[in-house]
Amino acid sequence: MILPRFQFLEPETFEEVHQLVEKNKGDAVLMAGGTDLLVNLKRKVIKAKVVISLEKIKSLKQVHYSESAGLTLGSMVTVSELAETPIIKQKFPLLAIAANKIGSPQIRNRATIGGNICTARPAGDTIGPLTAYGAEVQLVLGKETRWEPISKFITGPGKTTRKEGEVLAAIRIKPFPANTGVSYIKYGVRKAMEIAMVSVTTAITFNGDKCEKATIVLGAVAPTFIRSNEAEEALVSHKVTLSAAEKAAELAAGGCRPITDVRASAEYRRDLVRVLTKRGIMEAAAQH
Repeated sequence: MILPRFQFLEPETFEEVHQLVEKNKGDAVLMAGGTDLLVNLKRKVIKAKVVISLEKIKSLKQVHYSESAGLTLGSMVTVSELAETPIIKQKFPLLAIAANKIGSPQIRNRATIGGNICTARPAGDTIGPLTAYGAEVQLVLGKETRWEPISKFITGPGKTTRKEGEVLAAIRIKPFPANTGVSYIKYGVRKAMEIAMVSVTTAITFNGDKCEKATIVLGAVAPTFIRSNEAEEALVSHKVTLSAAEKAAELAAGGCRPITDVRASAEYRRDLVRVLTKRGIMEAAAQH
């Protein structure tokens, strides 16, 4: 299976991207790292006469951090950079851990955070941690800019609110308080290069020996990533014991909406949510 013929363009500004999309309306697609797009072009899942690469827009590769504003990532920052950048590993460990579990080293060197978000897979590895951190995404269309919470940006499998020609330019997040334990667990049949059958992202902030705030994000068990609000509420103001974790895990399993597909049944995924949520809570608590 070979790639179909297409025109490959490399604009250097957002305005140029907008002009090229307008000129080739309906026939153009934007490319970040290309790890998903090129496969889909080969399979004819996506058809395009023009591929517009974002590679030469320099601002999309920048990483900025400050104590007041938090972390801002250009959408062309690679998955390898997410996994290896010291400030991300130190201040945003969930994102670094999840990034390190994506594909192979070769894939991580090409894949980008913006591409991972825009692909909008219910099993996308960076989306759970970004949801837990309350990420916002910046979207640019020519000279127009808007920000949107990632929880609203992704609307379903492969679906987002991104308009034709709109570029996901940046992602911004703030760290959890210092007294927060975190965990990211994905489950698949293989130990490497596996798409998550279920993923659980957990963050627990402590006040003394009790949970002050809990964040539990479930992946691959609904059309989009979901917060398990009932499980979170069950932990707040309590000591995080094994029995508390088991109770929260039951609530998480009862509140998800998994499907049956070739990789797993809905019942099996619900059992995985129960097991992995308990494990994630105890892993996060152990860091306190």
